[in-house]
Amino acid sequence: MARNIGADGSTVYRAVITKTYDNGREWTSHEGPYTEPGPARARVSFWRNRMRRNGGTAEGHIEQAHTVWAPVGEDADPTAAIRAQAYRDAAAQLDQRASSLDALSSSDHDAEAYAVRELADAANALRALADAVHLAPQEPQP
Repeated sequence: MARNIGADGSTVYRAVITKTYDNGREWTSHEGPYTEPGPARARVSFWRNRMRRNGGTAEGHIEQAHTVWAPVGEDADPTAAIRAQAYRDAAAQLDQRASSLDALSSSDHDAEAYAVRELADAANALRALADAVHLAPQEPQP
């Protein structure tokens, strides 16, 4: 079944379901990925109910992963998301520093304004670098 699973830089979820048939045979399957945990939970419930009706049992749990997409034939960089988050954290610290400088009363307002702009520019450069390394997680749209 084709789905639109972009999930660039976001968490994805899957259902891991272990089915036990009435003859004792066990089978584990994985369903997903989903951009939210709800559909994965629904698949676990579906298989529990279906297997119960047919004389078997099913148990399952939900797993999560953080996506790192790469073109086929290229190796994905598993540390990209970590590095990108470090850049974003540094940018947030620069923003915080700029806010505290802006709040100071100073006799040299031009120099203070320049420093605040420089910090803001540095923060934006770090965010751009972070997005070049690994796209920022996208908030799910309702």
